[in-house]
Amino acid sequence: MRQLYLAFFMCLGSGLFAQTQTQDTLNRSPIHVSGFYRFFGTYTNYSNPYTLIPSTGQTTLQRSFFIGDDAQLPNLLLNVAGKVGENTNWGFDLRMFQFLNGSINPAYGTQVADSLRPSFQKPLGTLALGGNLGNMLGMTLYGDFKTRVGQWSVKVGGIQWVNISDLTFASFRGYNRFMLFERNPWDPMGRDVSARYQQYFDQGSIDQDMRWGNRAFQGVVVQGAELPGKTSVLAMIGKTELNGGFTQIPNYSYGGKIRKALKGSDFVALNTFSNAAYTDSLEQTRYGFHVLTAEGNVHVGDHLFKFEVGGGKYFSPLHTRGWGEVMQFRYVTPERKNRPSLEVHYFRVSPKVVNNSALYWNTATQEYSINNIPAGSVGSSSILQPFGSSMIRVGQLTNNRQGLNLNVQWLRKKWKFSGGVGSSAELEAAAAVITVGHPVNQFTRSRMWRWNFPTGVGPYGRYSDIYRDVYQTVNLSDDSSGVVKYKKYFNNAEMQIKYKSNIGSHDFYVFSLFQAQSCQRTFSPILVTTEKAYVRQYSSEVEAYLAVTKGFAISAYAGIERTLGNYLTDINEDTHRPMNQTGKGLGLGADFDLGRNTRLYIRDRWFYFKDASFPLDHYQGNELLVELKAFF
Repeated sequence: MRQLYLAFFMCLGSGLFAQTQTQDTLNRSPIHVSGFYRFFGTYTNYSNPYTLIPSTGQTTLQRSFFIGDDAQLPNLLLNVAGKVGENTNWGFDLRMFQFLNGSINPAYGTQVADSLRPSFQKPLGTLALGGNLGNMLGMTLYGDFKTRVGQWSVKVGGIQWVNISDLTFASFRGYNRFMLFERNPWDPMGRDVSARYQQYFDQGSIDQDMRWGNRAFQGVVVQGAELPGKTSVLAMIGKTELNGGFTQIPNYSYGGKIRKALKGSDFVALNTFSNAAYTDSLEQTRYGFHVLTAEGNVHVGDHLFKFEVGGGKYFSPLHTRGWGEVMQFRYVTPERKNRPSLEVHYFRVSPKVVNNSALYWNTATQEYSINNIPAGSVGSSSILQPFGSSMIRVGQLTNNRQGLNLNVQWLRKKWKFSGGVGSSAELEAAAAVITVGHPVNQFTRSRMWRWNFPTGVGPYGRYSDIYRDVYQTVNLSDDSSGVVKYKKYFNNAEMQIKYKSNIGSHDFYVFSLFQAQSCQRTFSPILVTTEKAYVRQYSSEVEAYLAVTKGFAISAYAGIERTLGNYLTDINEDTHRPMNQTGKGLGLGADFDLGRNTRLYIRDRWFYFKDASFPLDHYQGNELLVELKAFF
């Protein structure tokens, strides 16, 4: 009952009128203002304290109340745009974070004391807004030009969301096998509260914003289309989120592509992306990477073949390994009514290839750094450190690995089936380390550490917090005097089942996702479920949605996971046993339509995690999420 009262007051203090402008109004106005307001509140109650930072003794609070989203996304975003002439547009974004209550401590942005808050009657009468209002993405200038040799567009500054190709510059999209119970900060609303669930059932995907599958880029992007010979081009130079910051030492990225359209949707293309950074302001010594690929889609009858093949290299004062191969091939069977469709996917990425702006993670190469400031902090010269030999989902890639994936999809009237299996292996024996995530309650776990992404945290110092996720590092003991002897082999499997029915006249949806994976030191064509595997993990998640009315829907969630290690992994000194972990989650939720372009979402989750072999690694509690979102 306490959670329900709290949810009521959180919503009461966060009302907002949403308004829309007709297209005629936008066409007449020289300046357009649009955006969204998003209130996001989290109330967490832990049954027992859990160690967050071992070195300082910091633990979770028994009860905590947090306003805002530490995903570096604003509460209020204003998009201001206008036109200069017929072919040139301009625009910029303004963002505002919330005023935080409580003690005044260091935080991302600026906390404002009660005595310094501006009056609502005179909000600009003080400097209090200085830490809360500003250019979020900078000002972007747009230009579109139609010439005799093609259609051209130029974008300068700001943040642009760009995709070159999977192996050069893109983000992971996967096979649309995910759960919807916890909303992403950028999720759209749809025409009614159940439209998102209907679309996920019908199409296997949901509407995403411009960030989906793309990467953030700040600089100059030039695109040309409808060029002679059915060609198009893209060229870009600037910074990504991995080499930005305020350091005065030069660092920048550049790349592009040339694409030639063939018959239908077929094409061939040349893609490239590079990063260059320097060890000093005089630009005497350079480090970074190059990646160059050829890509294409080719239909043979109804059969589709996709390929991307190329090479890449990482260079620095400490790395002289030269170029390595990077490639992937896909074959997709024709779609036939009431028949399963298949995709076969082969990939190979050399350990010499490092590109943290592409689909594959770096698990093999220690990247060069000119200072000790952690990656992601202001002034850092680090990009990302290797994730270790990662246990990953079907379709995700890492360097120093080759593998084969098989995916299947079968669509029926009330049932949708989607699944995949994968087998992969290291190309070279890498560090005696495995990293593994925890899909059940992953978002709840990531919110334990706010505003930064620390490594070596948790009661045993074996967790690392990344964006909306946490992964665990598992050390192996079968090396020889510090020299790794064995390559690691990986197997994974996923199955998703979606079902739609009606309860009376109300739409009812059930989505389930089952995952299993293993890592071992010998090859296996199928998942290893015995102690021959270093690590085994199994998870099951089920969620249900009932559309009570067009403006009200209720939801439920249940999940359980098991993660097991063998005796070649970390052993607890007291219990003398390897990890034996169990995670559980149960949730209830509701979606409310509050009027035009305004929705309220409430999610209440009970969570539990325990490692029977490492007794300090145990927590459980309750988390209430309230989101109010309005577009205008």
